[in-house]
Amino acid sequence: MLVELGYLSAGAFLGCVIGVLYGKLRFGQHLVQAETKLAALQEQRHTMVAEMEKVAVEVSRQNSHDFLLLAEQQLGKVKTEATSEFEARKKEVENLVRPITDQLSKLEVATNQMELNRKGAYASIETLVSELNKRTIDLGHTNTKLETALRGSSQTRGAWGQITMRNIAEASGMLEHCDFDVEMTLKSGVGGGRVDMLVKIPNGGTIPIDSKVPLASYWDSLEQDDDVEKIKLLSLHAAALKKHVKDLADRNYPQYLDGVDFTVMYIPAEPILAAAYEYEPTLQEHAFARHVLIVTPVTLMALLRTVSLYWQQQSMAENAKEIHAQARELYERVATFSEHLAKTGRGLATAVNAYNDAVGSFDVRVIPSGKQLEQLRVVDNVQKQIQSLPEQLPPRTMKHLDVKPDTDGTSIDV
Repeated sequence: MLVELGYLSAGAFLGCVIGVLYGKLRFGQHLVQAETKLAALQEQRHTMVAEMEKVAVEVSRQNSHDFLLLAEQQLGKVKTEATSEFEARKKEVENLVRPITDQLSKLEVATNQMELNRKGAYASIETLVSELNKRTIDLGHTNTKLETALRGSSQTRGAWGQITMRNIAEASGMLEHCDFDVEMTLKSGVGGGRVDMLVKIPNGGTIPIDSKVPLASYWDSLEQDDDVEKIKLLSLHAAALKKHVKDLADRNYPQYLDGVDFTVMYIPAEPILAAAYEYEPTLQEHAFARHVLIVTPVTLMALLRTVSLYWQQQSMAENAKEIHAQARELYERVATFSEHLAKTGRGLATAVNAYNDAVGSFDVRVIPSGKQLEQLRVVDNVQKQIQSLPEQLPPRTMKHLDVKPDTDGTSIDV
């Protein structure tokens, strides 16, 4: 029993081993076949890959060729359209830019011309500035000379004052009524003196005017930077003016003249007197109290213009009789002329009446006979024909004079 089981077990084991071996054998055969098939498949794969690569290359080449042809066609078409569009746009841009170009050209021409004009203007301005600079330098030299002259000589200052006074008299129309550089000998103990100008007023009166030019302290104050020293100099300037007032009051010109009881002290520049008023506000009242009137060019002009107005009124009054006589004589001459004109008018009226009578006779008696001769064709070859006569108007009469009948029955104007 056990032997049989052993045989059975051995047989089973042997069967398993044989089965395993057979399986391995079958598996090896299948493996070989599989490997063979795998190698064939790999060979086919490589062949297929090569064929596919070849086909792909060929297709790619064909597609590239077709694509290039299509691209060239499309690009050509696009290029043609783009060229046409470019030309059209180019023309539009040119049409759009042409006015701007023309304007820029005109602007360039105008700019060039402006530049030429500017150069010319700058040259003129440079010349003018150079001339102005030269004149400024000359004016500075002249001013220096004038300052030196006015500082150094009281006679020169007096001459300057007299010149300005003469100019004012001429501008106011009073030159013929002014006497300059009048020498006067005072009868008082003051001694000799000279009034610079005597202004004649109507009815025999005169106004004495004396020019005073105190400049030394005033000019020094203008050049002074120290305020304290400047105040001191201006105070001296005011004191100098006050002294001139005293001198004129002591000379007392009005006592030797008729018409006024004061003397005019002329200062030829407004700032000179204004500087004195600043430090001597009562200077004018001080002068009034001593019968001295301080004037500057403006107030002197007003004074002389007032006197000139009085001269004009006196001239009109003096000429009133002469004007009356001339007017009467003119009226008499006009009356005599009106007589002659009236006679001429009467003669014209007589001539017109005679002319109208002759025209009436000519119209009634002569013209009908002439018409009959024309109808009978007697005057066909005659160059001249009877002309109509113009109608004559009566002489014009005057409406602004009384009308009186003349002795012969016609009307005349008187």
